[in-house]
Order: sequence, then structure tokens, then C-alpha cells
Amino acid sequence: MIKKIVFYSIGFTMLFAISYAIHLSSLKDLNLILSVPLFSVYLFHFIISLLICIGFAVLSESSKWDQQLGFVYMFTFITKLMLFAILFKNTVFKAGGLSKIEAFNLLIPVFLFLFLEVYFIAKILSKK
Repeated sequence: MIKKIVFYSIGFTMLFAISYAIHLSSLKDLNLILSVPLFSVYLFHFIISLLICIGFAVLSESSKWDQQLGFVYMFTFITKLMLFAILFKNTVFKAGGLSKIEAFNLLIPVFLFLFLEVYFIAKILSKK
């Protein structure tokens, strides 16, 4: 169990560090300035995705949750989206709206962390 948690932590930390650095440098190369708090968005997805994977690792150890893990993931995914909308409501729902470039840059960390999260969850579910 500890080994899985450390593995997930290393995976998400590497994804956070590498993707944020690449994203920031590409924005700098393109001379783009975003009104989106990019570091906060990456940090949010890093923390929430890591917690979801750790939670699933813990729940997968209990035979009581075997049949419900897929439904639990759907609930956590929807909760994650709602929590993101609540925490970043000033950014996402601002009066002037987001430009297409800002919206695209906001979605990049969503899909990066979602990809790794789904990969780890699929590995957990396939072992059941």
C-alpha cells in the first residue's frame, strides 16, 4: 500500500513539475500573458488527482467496495469538477468571459492530470 502511494506521489509530482515548466516556458516563448492563475490550477489538479488515486488504493483493499469503485470514481470526477468551478469561479465565470487561448490553457492541466489519474484508476480496477 505504501509503495503504491509513493509511486502515485512520484508520478503526479513529476507530471506537475514537468508539465508546468513546459507550459510556462511555452507561454513565455509565445509572449502570452494569461489572467488565469496557472500555478494554482496545476496545484489544484495535482492535489485532487493524487488524493483520488490514494483514496482508490485504500478503498480497493476492502472487498466491501469492489463492486462500487466505478461509481465512486464517477462521483469523485463530478465532485472534482464542481470543486474546481467553485474555487476558480472568479476566473472561469468572469464578466468578460475567457478568451479561447485562456480557456485552452485552462484545459491543458485538466486533461494532463485526468490522463494520469485514469491510468492509475484503471490499473486499480483491472486488478479487481
